[in-house]
Amino acid sequence: MEPKRTLRPRTRLPYYLLGLLLVLQLVQPDVVWTSALVGLGLTVGLSYMWARTLHDWVGVQRVSKGAWVVVGDTLTEQFTVYNQGLLPVLWATVCDASDIPGYAIDRAVAVGSGSSYAWQTTGTCTQRGVFTLGPWSVAMGDPFGLFDVKITYPEVRTLLVYPRAMHLPDIQLPRGSAGGNARRTQATHTETMLSSHVRPYVPGDALHIVHWRKTAQHQTLMVRQFDLEPAGDLWLLLDLDAAVQAGQGAESTVEYGVILVASLAAQHLSQNRAVGLVAFGTEPVLILPQSGKAQLWPILRGLAQATPGDDWPLTRVLKQIGPELGRGRTLLAITPSQDVDWVGEMLRLKRRDIAPAVLLLDRGSFIGQVSSGMSTFCGLLADHAIPVHVIDKSYVFRPVAPIKRKRTVLKTLGGYGRVMAVEVEEEV
Repeated sequence: MEPKRTLRPRTRLPYYLLGLLLVLQLVQPDVVWTSALVGLGLTVGLSYMWARTLHDWVGVQRVSKGAWVVVGDTLTEQFTVYNQGLLPVLWATVCDASDIPGYAIDRAVAVGSGSSYAWQTTGTCTQRGVFTLGPWSVAMGDPFGLFDVKITYPEVRTLLVYPRAMHLPDIQLPRGSAGGNARRTQATHTETMLSSHVRPYVPGDALHIVHWRKTAQHQTLMVRQFDLEPAGDLWLLLDLDAAVQAGQGAESTVEYGVILVASLAAQHLSQNRAVGLVAFGTEPVLILPQSGKAQLWPILRGLAQATPGDDWPLTRVLKQIGPELGRGRTLLAITPSQDVDWVGEMLRLKRRDIAPAVLLLDRGSFIGQVSSGMSTFCGLLADHAIPVHVIDKSYVFRPVAPIKRKRTVLKTLGGYGRVMAVEVEEEV
């Protein structure tokens, strides 16, 4: 895309003075008016010629690598101001309109005739999302300050910043016949980790599953009745209803939810479990479950663009996606909502052989209040055998892969008093 180049006078005062001097010379000729007219005319002409050279022969080159990074990564770009003209650039201010938080490349430089000046800019990507690099411009002027030259580069490049996977607390989710907290009404003669109730002993039952305390109470042999825990794929449902969110920026329920979903997806995909994503905000995102590490990137891409909206409360989302989930799957909802309506939808899904679980974000902790009714709501979920785990604002996320950065420190050499710049690497 070709840059837009403009050259305009900074002020019209020199032209008014030229006109005034010309009138004075015509009315009352004098060597003073002649000298002033010639001197001012040469100054304006030289300034215009200088500015015109900058307009025609100066440019800026911007080089950046990659179209995506992960939160915590360092974004590096290289800028080069080149001058192919015969006159030097005494000052050039490069300004950038990129919207990446905390990233600024604005700089003033000087460039000699027929040469260039290059530098690198670095910034840490602290927030997930879709951002733009550019447009950018360079502003210059002549030595007398009579003309402004501006070159605008309209090129805009999209940068996708993925959320980073973090270490998670111990969250037990239903999975096959492995240990967990969810029950199904379908009993099994196969021994699993889940025992929901007991039944009378029948010939053929193994003695090691006898429940001796219940046997003593009932005065007859009682054995544990094992439930078949739902197997299958894992659906991760991120509640993006704007009405229930709390907090600001990185310390908000939205960002905590995004990090939790990204981390859960990375964890379970590494265990070769099929994982899918439901995130209905300003734009609905539905990614069908698949296994394999390649599935992580579509999920992270969907999370990077996740924005809360007003049209999809959790109850409506559950009604909408219910037919798409399939039987024998696990559904984990990540939400700050304590609305009992969506609990009813969870129970309907449970009756369709879907194992629900909840990661409940403590909304009150994000606004500095004590969450009223949290224990009651968790008790309601427990009464319906829906596993629930509460995450509040105080939970400290630690990256699965440590983020390292390099910085330069000055060290004094003992005995010599010399100062040396040393590059050190540290985890952040």
